[in-house]
Amino acid sequence: MVQYLITGAAGMMGTHLYETLKEKGKDVLATYHQPTIDERDIFMKEIEKQVKLDLLSFSNVLKVIEIYKPKVIFHLAAQSRPDVSFKHVKHTLDTNINGTQNILEACRVLNHKPLIINASSSAVYGDIDWSTAPDENSPTLPISPYGTSKLAQEHIVRNYHQMGVIDYVNVRIFNCTGPRKKNDLISDICMKKVVTDGPIPVGNMESIRSIVDVRDLVEGLILCETLENETINLGSDKAVRVNDIIKIIVGDREIYQDESLFRPTDEAIILGNIDKAKKLLNWEPKITLEETINDTINYWRNIK
Repeated sequence: MVQYLITGAAGMMGTHLYETLKEKGKDVLATYHQPTIDERDIFMKEIEKQVKLDLLSFSNVLKVIEIYKPKVIFHLAAQSRPDVSFKHVKHTLDTNINGTQNILEACRVLNHKPLIINASSSAVYGDIDWSTAPDENSPTLPISPYGTSKLAQEHIVRNYHQMGVIDYVNVRIFNCTGPRKKNDLISDICMKKVVTDGPIPVGNMESIRSIVDVRDLVEGLILCETLENETINLGSDKAVRVNDIIKIIVGDREIYQDESLFRPTDEAIILGNIDKAKKLLNWEPKITLEETINDTINYWRNIK
């Protein structure tokens, strides 16, 4: 029996969550399937000691839950890229919906009732009026298969709670980045600044985003253990234009727009409303965007 089990512990968010819980002296098991952090990262040596878990194998999921009987499951494992979801729709839906249902069904079969802290996404909001940052009661109209999968994931988690199987917190995570992140605006440009000398390719520069550092985010995730059966936004409520973010990263380096980096659909604004998190968790981000960028650049400079 363990206190905490993390799915997706070989992803950027999962690695930071695992390390933070261990630093706090907690009993935590990391599970993983396909690591998404850089293979040179020192954490890869740690993850090799942990438990492999394929969410699409019900027998595998059932065995892990039966052996470890976690009190709290941080469910982070996912196909987590909106751009990839347009090309690989079935894989996205299978992983994010059916993989989640396998965890829930294993808990039902075993009559084991954990608290599931489920990593959802601001992508569930989608095609709404972003002139006012959405709160947890705002409409949900996702514009990507990824966003649709995350909204369905929230619903199936809630359904299993209604069946008496689990307690839950659905956490709608807004743009999160930092050291170990790959395949997002900030991390990719930071990496290219370090490893290339020529002009740096960028995508849509006109959008507006709120950015939360992964180290702030995991502190919020841990605080969610104090909640039961809630949906809550975690992110930043500070709006930044992508053009300004790029300028902070690249400085005087030349850039050019690469059409392949544009998504088929993309929200013009993604801005978090975290009033509920401030009230219920006494949580808000502390790390500045400049700190996040500097630490991410240093990560890529120092990785061997």
